Formats: sequence, C-alpha cells, structure tokens
Amino acid sequence: MDRNQLLQELDQTEQDFYTTLASLTPEQVNTVPFEGSWTAGQVTEHILMAESGIPETVLGSTEETERPVSQYVPVIESIFLDFTAKYQSPEFIIPSDGPHDQHQLLEAFKAERAAIRDIAANEDLTLTCTDFEFPQIANLTRWEWLQFVLCHSKRHTRQLQNISEKVSNRSDS
Repeated sequence: MDRNQLLQELDQTEQDFYTTLASLTPEQVNTVPFEGSWTAGQVTEHILMAESGIPETVLGSTEETERPVSQYVPVIESIFLDFTAKYQSPEFIIPSDGPHDQHQLLEAFKAERAAIRDIAANEDLTLTCTDFEFPQIANLTRWEWLQFVLCHSKRHTRQLQNISEKVSNRSDS
C-alpha cells in the first residue's frame, strides 16, 4: 500500500474525467452518441451515484482486517479495467434521462472527489468497512474501496472520452 501513489492516481483520474467532461459543450453533455449509450451527463451522474456513498461507507463501521488489506483489488481490477466487457449497472446507480447541467455535474464531481481524497490522505486504510458489502465480492477495506474508485473512474473516463469523440465529430460535420 502506497498512500502517495494512491493520492497521485486519485488526482490523475479526477483530472482526466473532469477535463473530458469540461471539454464538451452543455448541449453535447446531453447528446446520445449512439444507440444504447448513455450521454456524458448520464455517465457523470452514474459516477456521482456510485461514489456518493463511499465516504459514508468508509467512515462508518469498521473492524480490524483479518486478511490481506488489498486481497480484492485484483478482482476489482479484473471487473472494471476489462474494457471489452459490458455490464448492466446495478439498479440503484442507474442515472436519470436528464437533461443534465454540466456546471452542476462538474461542481458535484469536484466536491465528491475532495471528500474521497481527504479520506485517502488521512484515514487508516487498512480497516474493513462493515456497513455495505460490495456486490458479489465482500466487505472491502478502505484501501479496496479507494481502488474501486480508481478503477471505476478509469473505466468511465474511457467511456466519457469515447462519447466525447462521437458527439464532437457529429457537431464538426
């Protein structure tokens, strides 16, 4: 576990996602790039929904960890960093149809990430969080929850970049 590397990766994933979203016009944020896809606004709402409970979860009930602190990181990586795999989002984090306000999304994203970064910088990341079990895996350590944030945002940054490319090309022609 390397806290400094974690903080650098959190900063980088935040910057990558934020920059991609900010590069779009407000209209493009709500443009469906291709059939069956979410809009950039929906991807961002999904990220916010997925991450909004993380500070509460990791600062909630915890216990000493009786296994390797990063045991489930390879599982999380195999799920979220396999860009060839397509998944259905769990019902509780499916975004609304919109329209989405780009400025509000950007501000909410920055605030959410500031809270998560504060935890990454200051809390004991070896503890296991017991208030919410990660679906189909287990109760995760704080370290593993933060690795989920990284992997999940890398996945959706890639999706956002793909959407951006499609909607930008459409408006160029």
